[in-house]
Amino acid sequence: YGIKIILAEPEEMDDAKRSKDAGELLGHRPGAILNSCADALKTTLGPNTWPIIRDQVDDIITVSEIDILRATKLVWERLKICVEPSAAVAVACALGHTFAAKYKADETMVNIGVMLSGGNVDMCKLCKMM
Repeated sequence: YGIKIILAEPEEMDDAKRSKDAGELLGHRPGAILNSCADALKTTLGPNTWPIIRDQVDDIITVSEIDILRATKLVWERLKICVEPSAAVAVACALGHTFAAKYKADETMVNIGVMLSGGNVDMCKLCKMM
């Protein structure tokens, strides 16, 4: 079918990308400050999830905090869907320069699907970030 599975994660919490690139399960960087608006993604891959990522995922792209917040706002305003920033990470990825440079639209790639989930958000806290 020619389907590619591309994951996204915050730049500051890039354990999945680093693990995929290294070919082995890695945790967060030593001394990493896990301060992201996408707080649901603070967990690391484990022995049950790592083999799936290793074997089934084609690529992992990281996105900045500002891009996550912009994507969250975009989904709220344009789609009228309350998603948490962790879900907007995928939107930020799909709209980002890295994705556009790596995956150019052509006859082999005409559709992009983004999974949105979660409305578990502290609106007051998130509005202060924006």
